[in-house]
Amino acid sequence: METAARAMTGLTEDAASRRLAECGPNEFPQPRPPRLPVRVARQLADPMSVLLLIAGLVTLAVLGEVPEGAAILIILLVNVVIGVSQETKADRAVRALRTLTAPLAKVVRDGVVRRVPAAEVVPGDIMQVAAGDRVPADARLLEASALGVDESMLTGESLSADKRVPRADEQPGEDPADEPAGSARPTAVLAERHGELFAGTLVVRGAGVAEVTGTGARTEMGRIASALGAGVKGPLAVELARVSRRIGLVAVMAGVVMILIGLTRVQRGEAALLDIILAGVALAIAAVPESLAAAVTTALALGSQRMAKLGVIVRRLSAIEALGATTVIATDKTGTLTTGHLTVVDQVAASGGDLWRAALRCNDARDGLGDAVDVALAVAADRHAVRLPPGEERLAARPFEAETRSMAVITSGSDPAEGPLLTVKGAPEVVLGRCVPGEETDRLAQAVSGLADRGLRVLALAERHTGDLDADGLRPLGLVALRDEIRPSAPQAVADCRAAGIRVVMVTGDHADTARAIAEEVGIEADPVVTGASLDALDGPDSDDHAGRSARLREAGVLARVDPATKLDLVRALRAGGDVVAMTGDGVNDAPALRNADVGVAMAGEEGTDVAREAAAVVVTNGELGTIVSGVREGRRLHHNVASMIGYLLTGNLAEILIVLTGLIAWPDLVVPLLPVQLLWINLVLDGIPAIALGVDRPAGDPLALRPSRDGLLSWRVLTRIALRALVVGALVFAAVEAARRLGWSEEQVRGQAVLALVFARLTLAYVVRARRRTFERGWWRGRSVLVAVTATAALQVLVTVIPPLGAPLALVPLPPAGWAMAMGAAVLSVIVFDMIRFGGPR
Repeated sequence: METAARAMTGLTEDAASRRLAECGPNEFPQPRPPRLPVRVARQLADPMSVLLLIAGLVTLAVLGEVPEGAAILIILLVNVVIGVSQETKADRAVRALRTLTAPLAKVVRDGVVRRVPAAEVVPGDIMQVAAGDRVPADARLLEASALGVDESMLTGESLSADKRVPRADEQPGEDPADEPAGSARPTAVLAERHGELFAGTLVVRGAGVAEVTGTGARTEMGRIASALGAGVKGPLAVELARVSRRIGLVAVMAGVVMILIGLTRVQRGEAALLDIILAGVALAIAAVPESLAAAVTTALALGSQRMAKLGVIVRRLSAIEALGATTVIATDKTGTLTTGHLTVVDQVAASGGDLWRAALRCNDARDGLGDAVDVALAVAADRHAVRLPPGEERLAARPFEAETRSMAVITSGSDPAEGPLLTVKGAPEVVLGRCVPGEETDRLAQAVSGLADRGLRVLALAERHTGDLDADGLRPLGLVALRDEIRPSAPQAVADCRAAGIRVVMVTGDHADTARAIAEEVGIEADPVVTGASLDALDGPDSDDHAGRSARLREAGVLARVDPATKLDLVRALRAGGDVVAMTGDGVNDAPALRNADVGVAMAGEEGTDVAREAAAVVVTNGELGTIVSGVREGRRLHHNVASMIGYLLTGNLAEILIVLTGLIAWPDLVVPLLPVQLLWINLVLDGIPAIALGVDRPAGDPLALRPSRDGLLSWRVLTRIALRALVVGALVFAAVEAARRLGWSEEQVRGQAVLALVFARLTLAYVVRARRRTFERGWWRGRSVLVAVTATAALQVLVTVIPPLGAPLALVPLPPAGWAMAMGAAVLSVIVFDMIRFGGPR
């Protein structure tokens, strides 16, 4: 009795708060973020920063060029500040996202079941767990119903462990706090503790109530927390790093080639060896897109925070690319297209049965919490003033399973002389199929279609006096019809998907007629409606038509009466057909489909399970399809911005390499086309602010119209386009500089012309890469971040060119009006050429 009372009341909120203050949060110790000096040292330890530091010191101390040396060191300082700032911002964003995806726990406080962050669970809490939950803390079982837990992460056992309430003569396990920190407990000992739950393990079936005995580092999982590895980089980050390394290799090779060519001039006495070496090093430094991966990661992390405000929590940054590229959304009906709050609106009762009492017997709802169907049936039974007989006990139970589409319960019954009573609830075809054939069974079977045609969810109930959960020969009690109202936002969300080129497929366990009615109401193309039975017929014992099954899955507008395995088959069939698939789910059995989809979308809420959230890349907090569409919209914007950033940085860096190497050969009178400090200046002003602005850009129009290319962000086609643009920029800047040389300008003016033309031509790239049609298409000025960045960078370049004291450290001098005209001409011509390449002619 004392145990039952404790399970009903739990801790008070005051007691829980005191224990939380005493024991600390239920979290494993997290490594502290690096301190500022460590971050600075890490930036300075970068090979390119080391080279930059050496170049600055040599220029300052050996060559005695104080303005140039000081400028190089200042550029190094600014690069370090930007690098540290980006790293800190990305870390903060990722940590913020981690807190948003923190799991919840169901505990009893002040006699009321509440959902609290798992970090707030304290020793002594009474917690409830069910299939799909991740156990938040170590605990001792008080109640258990067919409870099975996957403890493989602790014991290595592949089979789930059956859990039961320990007998009075069984000793509880030792308190983890009594053992020295870092000690390992034998897995065999853990496997034998059937009356205990361990933090981090997964409930795979049944339900239970337990008292928390250990939290945080005082759990079994806390003992091995130090063995958990750091997070793995996503595929996009890996690909960006690989491309950056390749471009870096090209840049280093270009620097080496520049030094080798320059050595011939050293031999002829035309240049100093140190000047040539510094110029080669500066070219390698300036041309390496060292900030590309960090800038993209920062843009994705900040974008993920914006998505979180919309109710879309991205658990893995790499999922943003796939979310933006989605072509098919396979969505559940209940809770996504509908509200998920069921109401009983009709019933068809068999004669001589007690329909509502059976609905209470076969029911796991408690205090208004539980499965939506169970809650709705409990409310309806209360409305009919039905109660279970006093003293009736549950003897055995089989929770609802997607494979069997039914739930079964054995109770002691109201009359002990009749023996135990089996009550079954579930899909009409399943339950009625287990009933005794007869007039009542036939009448109920015929009534199902009429109810389903109205878009109602139909359940059948039956019973029989037996102790066998699998017994047939049941007596039908009737049908219950429940209405799940359409979400007001669902029709518009489906329309938005259609306009964005995204097909919506509804996947449900409901009757085919119910599914068709709901699909037509929200605007989904329902034909064809494919059922699990029709798919099974294709894979029957006499059929090997796996290709036919996949084709049938790909063409389906609605999948009805399907099991979780069919969801996985749907994902694989769609992906095999070239689609990028976003799959929604919230249950344990949805995990394989969520994990195999391009974007697994876990629907949070009362029905959402921890295992679904962990398998998914994205979590939607309110479960609406409209929220998923908002995520796709933001994902497409971010995808577009990242693609723009990559195109801008890589094109500009390749252009610099081409200009310097061709100029080294074509302009021997210049010794080096651009001085080291000028190369570093270009790298500073062009690779910084404009690139960041592109990462947070808001293109004109609805981002859903920005359909990503199927080629991906870093395909050969994209890299070829980048190389072509670099050739165009290089050729135009080369022409401007060649014209200045032919006009007889001084060496400083010619180099100044190269810097000005290169800066202006690269700044126009910011608009070229962000445009989907024409470069300066309608609304181009609405991208305020890009407009401000380009204007500020251009103004900065103008100032150092026209004001001698500012330009002196960079060896820049004022230019004649013709120089400005040629620089502007290179920028304008680059836009015209790019638009001609894109569309076959300027518009």
